[in-house]
Amino acid sequence: MLVAEFWDNEEHYFQQTVEWLSKKICTTPAYIQQDRTDFIINPFTRTVSNKTGNIIQLTAKEFDLLYFLISHKEQVFTKEQIYENVWGYDYLEDPNNLTSFIRKLRKKIEPEPDRPRYIVIVRGVGYKYTENEEMVGKTATPPE
Repeated sequence: MLVAEFWDNEEHYFQQTVEWLSKKICTTPAYIQQDRTDFIINPFTRTVSNKTGNIIQLTAKEFDLLYFLISHKEQVFTKEQIYENVWGYDYLEDPNNLTSFIRKLRKKIEPEPDRPRYIVIVRGVGYKYTENEEMVGKTATPPE
């Protein structure tokens, strides 16, 4: 939400602000481009498909989780950061809840869920989305 106050003689500033905001809102990318990821994600229709065009059926929260991780490709997040960004609050009642969501998501997107290629663990830190084939089935170790 944006709150702005203009004086009566500043109507042209108000109009310029409205036009500028309208342009910014309309230039947001509608989906994550395929050349950046192995998936096509459309946040407006909340659909995910793989490179061959097959739709992947996800729950609302699985979609939110995948969209968040892919939007921050190669960036490592703690469980707490993921809860805050995906759920919108601290969700520490059940620390295994995120693990369960990631396991279910891997079953839907990973060629071999037991050897994850996309959503990998970074030992002692959390999770990240990667497409680095060298990471298949491995746990990353953060740099010292």
